[in-house]
Amino acid sequence: MQISSLETLFQELLYQRDQTSDFTTLGPWLQRQIATCHLPDLHKLAFSAHTYTRTPIAKEDTRQNFEAWIIRWDQDAETPVHGHPAFSFYYVISGMFQMDCFSQSATNGLQCQNSQLMCTADSTWFLGKAGKYDNFIHRVKCLEPGHTFHVYSEDAQQGVLFPTAPEVHFNEAYCV
Repeated sequence: MQISSLETLFQELLYQRDQTSDFTTLGPWLQRQIATCHLPDLHKLAFSAHTYTRTPIAKEDTRQNFEAWIIRWDQDAETPVHGHPAFSFYYVISGMFQMDCFSQSATNGLQCQNSQLMCTADSTWFLGKAGKYDNFIHRVKCLEPGHTFHVYSEDAQQGVLFPTAPEVHFNEAYCV
């Protein structure tokens, strides 16, 4: 059964969330459902050259404030290294992206743990500590123009920024 829109998917996600106290089920649930979702006309979304542009899809106005976004990326646009709230979900609608994931410790500072190539239909999700905005520390670079869909458990704009990060070079640029 095809889900009629991303807004409907978001409302169904809130229902799923409210049926369980185990948020670890939300990422896999979204990964299964997003493939059946009807997407909006992506070319009508805001666009800015050399960067990325966020378009809000839905926002919950209750105690938890889940929100959903589509981001339109121009080639070579790159985020700073940043963190997110407790739950974050990332799905590639189109394009190719390099995601560098980091860990942070008091003794070693910021360290790159892995770098992965993400292509159309790839997704990832993360569940961290509630009330913190330094979960899932990463940066994203757009290797070819595209669109991504994001869901966060709280205001993603409050994510912690990390101004200095080690350089990461990704050499195996291919998608299956």
